[in-house]
Amino acid sequence: MTIFEAFLLGLVQGLTEFLPVSSSGHLAILQTYMGLEEGALAFTVMLHAGSLIAVFLAYRKSVLAIIKALVDMVVDLFKEKSLMIRKDKYRMYVVLLFIASIPAGIAGILFGDAIEKIFSSVIVIACMLLATGVLLIIGEKIGKNNIKPIDRLGFKNALIVGVFQALALIPGLSRSGTTMVGGLFRGMKKEDAVEFSFLLSLPAVLGATLLKLKDIVGLSGGAVSAGAMAIGFFTAVIVGYLAIRLLVLVVKKDRLKYFSYYCWAVGIAVLVKEIFFK
Repeated sequence: MTIFEAFLLGLVQGLTEFLPVSSSGHLAILQTYMGLEEGALAFTVMLHAGSLIAVFLAYRKSVLAIIKALVDMVVDLFKEKSLMIRKDKYRMYVVLLFIASIPAGIAGILFGDAIEKIFSSVIVIACMLLATGVLLIIGEKIGKNNIKPIDRLGFKNALIVGVFQALALIPGLSRSGTTMVGGLFRGMKKEDAVEFSFLLSLPAVLGATLLKLKDIVGLSGGAVSAGAMAIGFFTAVIVGYLAIRLLVLVVKKDRLKYFSYYCWAVGIAVLVKEIFFK
């Protein structure tokens, strides 16, 4: 992999991981049409690690408060024999994020490899991009007057948002898009639905990175050099942070439909190429 390819993949990852247009779908399409070697596919794990850093930078106050709340809950469990989850809102964040992570965690462990094989076709990915566009249009319409903050989401609704995230294991369905729409569907106000979506990405992406850690180790001396890995990683961090800020602004201004148009355009372009110009 060249330095330019690493930069391009980092750019795509940084933009599409957080903008609701499916990073997995875009990376698969890009890798297919660039003719990259199979070994480069594991490089996406390193890009996801960059995404973790971007979320931390954008929501560092909430992330640090959640980590502190988790530590305090463990301490209280030993001292008070209770997690005392209603003591403050960040303890509730911990519980809600844990519950919302369950569906995707189970689905990823049990069906991750099968889903990747079955839905790896760029035609399927294009169809899922079209579906993502539809979801975003629906989410924007139902979320206009929502007022529920994150800590009032409730356990059942957190689980429902988690089911939306599990659906995004299918390449082409945006993880950020589906979880954000899931939150809007359950009454969360727009800014909180975006924040919850990004915070929920932390355990999801961290889990996926740990599961595929052996693939990163296997890259040593392989198709991806250390320089290319570094370029891809830092590009994903910087662009990812900017993409998060952009999405917050877009959601506030009720402009999600523009991402729908983009998903439809990419999906249709891929379908036309695969059907008529294969």
